Amino acid sequence: MNIQKPEGLLSVVLPIELASSPSSRQLIISQDQQEEEASDCPLLTPSPPATQPNNALEINTIFASSEGKPVESIPPPTLENINKEDGLNEFMNIVNSSSRVLNDEPSSRDPMVESTTSGSSSDTNEPVCAQLLTQLNTAYQHLAPDAQALFYNQENGGKPPLVGIQLMVPKPSKDYRFMKWNWPLIRKTCFWSLMSVLAACVALVIGVIVTMPKKCDPPVQWWQGSVFYEIFPASFQDSSKGGDGIGDLRGITMRLDYLKKLGVRGIRLNSIFPAAHYPEYYTNIENLTDLNKELGTLDDFAVLVHETHRRNMSLVLDLPLYPFVKSLYNETVPSDKPNKTDKAVRERRDVTETTILQEVTPTTPSMSLQAIREALSSVPPSLDTPQRDPLTSKHVNNVLENGNVTGAIKIWLQRGVDGFYLKGLEHYVDEGSFASSLKHWKSIVGSERILICHVDALNAAKLVAAKNSILMNMDLVDVTLRVANGTKEIKRQVEHITKGVLFKKPGYPWIHWSIGGVDLKRIASTINVKNATHAMTLLGMMLPGTSSIFYGDEIGMLDCECKDHKDLAHVHNLAPMYWEEIGGSEIKFTSGGVTAWLPESRKPLETSLTGTIAKMASLRSETTPIYVKAVLKENQVLANCNIRYAEDEMIVVERWYPRRNSYVFLANLGNQTQTKDLSFLYYGGHVVVGPSYRLNKDVYFKELIIPPGEAFVIKLDK
Repeated sequence: MNIQKPEGLLSVVLPIELASSPSSRQLIISQDQQEEEASDCPLLTPSPPATQPNNALEINTIFASSEGKPVESIPPPTLENINKEDGLNEFMNIVNSSSRVLNDEPSSRDPMVESTTSGSSSDTNEPVCAQLLTQLNTAYQHLAPDAQALFYNQENGGKPPLVGIQLMVPKPSKDYRFMKWNWPLIRKTCFWSLMSVLAACVALVIGVIVTMPKKCDPPVQWWQGSVFYEIFPASFQDSSKGGDGIGDLRGITMRLDYLKKLGVRGIRLNSIFPAAHYPEYYTNIENLTDLNKELGTLDDFAVLVHETHRRNMSLVLDLPLYPFVKSLYNETVPSDKPNKTDKAVRERRDVTETTILQEVTPTTPSMSLQAIREALSSVPPSLDTPQRDPLTSKHVNNVLENGNVTGAIKIWLQRGVDGFYLKGLEHYVDEGSFASSLKHWKSIVGSERILICHVDALNAAKLVAAKNSILMNMDLVDVTLRVANGTKEIKRQVEHITKGVLFKKPGYPWIHWSIGGVDLKRIASTINVKNATHAMTLLGMMLPGTSSIFYGDEIGMLDCECKDHKDLAHVHNLAPMYWEEIGGSEIKFTSGGVTAWLPESRKPLETSLTGTIAKMASLRSETTPIYVKAVLKENQVLANCNIRYAEDEMIVVERWYPRRNSYVFLANLGNQTQTKDLSFLYYGGHVVVGPSYRLNKDVYFKELIIPPGEAFVIKLDK
């Protein structure tokens, strides 16, 4: 049956008969399953309203056919019809009739309708409800009686067959706004935008990774954890052409490359001031501002400062306060005012004391707008960098007459000095102006330059204000390590310092470890071991803080044997430097044929540790567990140094740091070869500093064989 449908409607064609399937039989048996199937296929068995008679479809026409005759429908099978006699057979005939051919062929636009030539069996066709739910088409099927077939069948007493009809469904509107969008362009834009965001994220991550520091090491100042080198200028190098036998500043400048290669960061010069009968009695100084003429001129000093800074090294002077300075009462100390240097030092050191004045913001009286602008436009000079006013003869003479330490500090700062060792400071700690003077000196020096004092000053300070002043204003505290009394005494001295007040807070001064010095005998002449100077120097470089090397100890120099100069016994440790020939160079302390002011020391004893000082300095500069002072853990300062063993003239020092390899120093300070089993301490590691035959080789603590005077550093396995 072909029916012409309007343009605005969709055609739906329903088959004549329904395919017989087991699901349909199950539908009749169970009432609950009937309701479920009816909900899935509402068009198969619509239930008429309660008030409508069962023959409603026989009275009302559904659609007018092309011949103009109405097509009447028969009442659909319901539960009541099924319950009647032959009701079940009628319903099964209706269901099975879906496999029969439609009387009226549908048009080509109705793909849901089966072809009249279809030879498929009814057992293989899907139910109508499945066709309605699975086929994506605008055609829908319903059941209706064929009027013409009904006429012929009634004459024969048959029952009317089912025919397919077309239901007209309004087509949806085609005027959706989003259908006119440029979807290809939108897809491209979204894709490339996403790619751009991803590329930006990748670039950001790569940039963060590249700019991240390679080491997460704690920051330190230039003087913290470095290696200092103490020089007595008259005994280091004589550079004069004629040769007067006394070392000078030009000679030190000549040897700066040697110090740089050694790994030195700071050069400390002993007394360079004018003194009667210099250098034999160098302590009898006359003033603190001039340079001894035996050492050179101020121009020579300027060249030394320039060349030192050019090699990234610093220059520190010894200021011998005692006995030259009688009292600190002569010091011109201005009124205490909080300044930028004091604030920076307090923040860095985290010190709270009663002597530090609290910063008070003064109240400004009302003034005109012009006055306020003038006040804001005037920027005071920075106090971190000392004022370098031109030196006048009147200023220098005033300093010379009064013995003014403040003036001397200012003068040498203007000449480029990077710090001062205040020698003899312990003799002034009881004076009332001690704390204010020390604070004033530090404000002049600034935060980038340093002040050093001996630990005796801290021990001699009885007043809390004096102790706090030292802890607040000093950058390094010098500790002399006595090594002549054995390893147990060394352990006691080190632990006394690491468990003392200097390790209470992270901002307190660092330790300046000195084993040799201008006031001490040579190490090689002190201990009765076959040239253990290298081992003791390495020990000082292994301790937490800043290490100091006295000139000549890096090669194991001895005191001079001056039998004819017994009156100079106080300077026998200041023998002229012994320079070995390097690369064919024959440069000695002084020119040939010139007698030195003090007889030269004999050649140092041979040792297997030659060259280890430079390697240790390099390791110290790049190894966090060695150069740091302590570890801050749970708001407590822990010295990352443990002396694990100090028996039988052997010493074992461990330096550790969180999440890093630990390093262990072993030394035999006895006169006999030691064979030890230290497996109860560690298992093993490999040597990073030591004799050439041990270097970069694995060692095990089960059986250690150490000759006398030998030492090495082991990097432990994690």
